[in-house]
Amino acid sequence: MTFIRVFYCGLLLVLLSGCVIQSSQLSALTGLFKSPPVDLSANSWSVRYADHEAIVYAITVPEGTLFSNKAGDQILFDGWSIRQVRGMGRRGLDYQNTDNSNQRTFMRGNRKVAIHSCMAWQQQEQSGMIRFSQQCGDIEPYVNSILVAKDGSIALIHQVVDDRYTAMTLTKLN
Repeated sequence: MTFIRVFYCGLLLVLLSGCVIQSSQLSALTGLFKSPPVDLSANSWSVRYADHEAIVYAITVPEGTLFSNKAGDQILFDGWSIRQVRGMGRRGLDYQNTDNSNQRTFMRGNRKVAIHSCMAWQQQEQSGMIRFSQQCGDIEPYVNSILVAKDGSIALIHQVVDDRYTAMTLTKLN
């Protein structure tokens, strides 16, 4: 009889301790849903690509800065170049680019679609801001640019992001 009582007491303790763990886990989970929404307006940007315009929000990720929104637009910027573009109002839009020496390679999905020659970035002061510009081209010449404010923050990014020479412009809103 003593063994059975000890067994049932131990079983009861295990079951009760399990309830406490589940209760605290549930409290933590419900706390996530009750937390106030994060205000992303300080990180809002306007994006223009061809005939598509939208508001995106900048989030720091290990690869650089990801501009994204609920509509599925995604732009990855590494600090100098726009590396990836998805969405932009079109299903299946997926461009990536990589730089190697003085060449920028444009990929759509897994397919190489263009290689453009690009010069080194140049810097010039413009209206109290610093403008970085880069001459590129293949069939047509174009200029990529980044405008940096006095405080060191980026105010504008303008770059060709695909093989059709379509430029994308990201403008800081706040």
